[in-house]
Amino acid sequence: MSKKTTSILNLVSVIILIAWNGYANTGNYNGKSVGELSAEYDNLFTPASYAFSIWGIIFLMLTVFGIYGVYVAFSKKHQEAKKDYRSDFLLTTSPWFLAANIFCGLWVALWLDENIAASVVMMFGILFCLLICVRQLDMEIWDAPFPIIAFVWWPLCLYSGWISVATIANVAAWLNGTYEIAVETQVTITIVMITVAFIINSLMIWMRNMREFALVGVWALVAIYVRFQSSVDMIDVSSSSLISYTALGLAIALFIQTGIHGYRNVKTNPGKKFMEWRESK
Repeated sequence: MSKKTTSILNLVSVIILIAWNGYANTGNYNGKSVGELSAEYDNLFTPASYAFSIWGIIFLMLTVFGIYGVYVAFSKKHQEAKKDYRSDFLLTTSPWFLAANIFCGLWVALWLDENIAASVVMMFGILFCLLICVRQLDMEIWDAPFPIIAFVWWPLCLYSGWISVATIANVAAWLNGTYEIAVETQVTITIVMITVAFIINSLMIWMRNMREFALVGVWALVAIYVRFQSSVDMIDVSSSSLISYTALGLAIALFIQTGIHGYRNVKTNPGKKFMEWRESK
């Protein structure tokens, strides 16, 4: 598949995904929105409802990724430039980025059809495709120019970072909807899930330099803390406090790690890369 075709398909898939999500959340498909159904499959790992507003930023950045891809594919300057697999992101991420968007659209349909088990499979499909993109591009482990950082890496970081959290929540929803799990066990499982999310995000900082990925994890963990600041009917106050302060403590620890990592890599921070890019114009 040519770069021009790939870029157009990527952008069209993003536009369709945004439109489909907008339509699905009106309740016109199967009578319920994604959020309403999430409330029915409530679990202790689910963050406060405001956390899902991050999809607005993710969709914006995916649109940036799609538009930049079309620009690169059709720009004579970029066509003539020599590129390796890391900078030739259109071919390197093909067909994985497109597949991730297809899986995401299918997830919405399966979730609204209350086929939760199949939706988990789709969620793992999204995550797998995005992690392949990360690996194929050697994301954030080489000294890339600012446009690659801002228009390729950041969209994929935000997308994969949120999907990693959403995958854990999706699995928790499936477990709660399929099995009768004692409340005490649910509390323990939730603490384990929060810890797993913290470990995954920590590894992404120190092994892949993906601070943006980890900041999405901070956003999610803080939102879990916020949710438990008001009473949750299914658990007592002590269990609620245990979950909320575990989430807050690990969110703070994760945020501190991003700061330390950023300080240690100040010579290649995006601000300096932006200035270098502007000076090269």
